[in-house]
Amino acid sequence: MYLRYQVRSIAAFMILLCITASQALSQEVPSGTQWGLGLSSQYDIPLYTFYDRFDGGANIGLKVSFVKNTTTYDITYFTSNFSNGKIEKTKFQWVFDGNYYSSPKASSDISFHGLTATLQKPFHFSIGPLLPFWSVGSGFIYYKHEIRNLVFPGQSVPPLDQNFIYSPDDETRTSFSINFGGGLAYNPAPQLKLALNFRYNIIFGYLRPMEAWFLEKVTPMQLFGIGLDLTYYFNK
Repeated sequence: MYLRYQVRSIAAFMILLCITASQALSQEVPSGTQWGLGLSSQYDIPLYTFYDRFDGGANIGLKVSFVKNTTTYDITYFTSNFSNGKIEKTKFQWVFDGNYYSSPKASSDISFHGLTATLQKPFHFSIGPLLPFWSVGSGFIYYKHEIRNLVFPGQSVPPLDQNFIYSPDDETRTSFSINFGGGLAYNPAPQLKLALNFRYNIIFGYLRPMEAWFLEKVTPMQLFGIGLDLTYYFNK
């Protein structure tokens, strides 16, 4: 079911990209405006309490870009997945004897699917061929946090049974998000734009606390991303 959701989402977005591209190529675009399609890649690093759960992971996106005068407007669909959650190796304290135990078969990951709108505005100076810019944006992000095979820490009869595990535990929500940052843009060819981005992203969702593992509630989820965007403009 989840895989089918991913495939359908990507297919729907690809259809939207094709429709937009055909319109951009077939219609006369007013002077000073540009339409483009692009790819984005980014590495996201969790911050604060979110860093206690995951190290981070890659973020891949597809975008429609519209430029009017010097302002760029991007609508981006992205997907990312953080695997090997830190709780897999974190020990819990068993209240029965006060000792710490691991969950040998534990697994944890979180996946994201988002649709964001971003505005980019250049500063009034350049660094050689590079054009610095600032950006701000918002959107909606669907996320699914999955934990499997954690040993149940509430056992009251010794010895601890490591085959007595939690039922599969999922947290699934759609949350509002905002982002802001900046970067450097470069045009290797008249119709191409390459941009190095630095973004701070805040997702107004949460992950519940895991008290036996001394993990606090994560809210909001905060990430710092470093990435590259490549955009092709049809009418430059």
